[in-house]
Amino acid sequence: MAVKVRIPTPLQKLTNNQSEVQCEAKDIDQMLANLEKKHPGIKERICDNEGKLRRFVNIYVNEEDIRFLKGQETALKDGDDISIIPAIAGGASQDAPKVRRGSSGGREALIKKRVTLVFPPDQIKKPAVFTMAKKFDIMPNIRQARVTETIGEMMLELEGTEENLKKGVKYLESIGIKVEPVTGDSAS
Repeated sequence: MAVKVRIPTPLQKLTNNQSEVQCEAKDIDQMLANLEKKHPGIKERICDNEGKLRRFVNIYVNEEDIRFLKGQETALKDGDDISIIPAIAGGASQDAPKVRRGSSGGREALIKKRVTLVFPPDQIKKPAVFTMAKKFDIMPNIRQARVTETIGEMMLELEGTEENLKKGVKYLESIGIKVEPVTGDSAS
């Protein structure tokens, strides 16, 4: 089964700067093994020594988080769209603001904002953060998370343009997720 795998920017140096690669695989485990054959070193960045996904690496199949499917045994079918989303702890230097080229060709400053999300039960299994990040060009960095079948809380550092961050927060609130800014000692 040929599937499309979206490669996150930090791993693209291993795929010859390709943001998407094609892969033959019947499930996520086989996809990871085949990615490693074609792009040596990629699996060790995604998985631990036992071959299990690292704690803060999320994989989505057609926008569905595999943690809520069958994990690495999730079956794949021809044409599936796979996204690998690392949430890398830590941060960049604050010396100079990062910039992103805007749609009008100008440069827009990137800012970081820390927020705590509280998910209502009906949103826990939905890919809300992934959808927000994809829709509004925001890079989420999961700092802490506690997600069960009934409780969903997450502290995120969001990086994007000020306008996109506002739109992303508004989107999360519109689907019932409570968004609270993180201030004080817990912001660092």
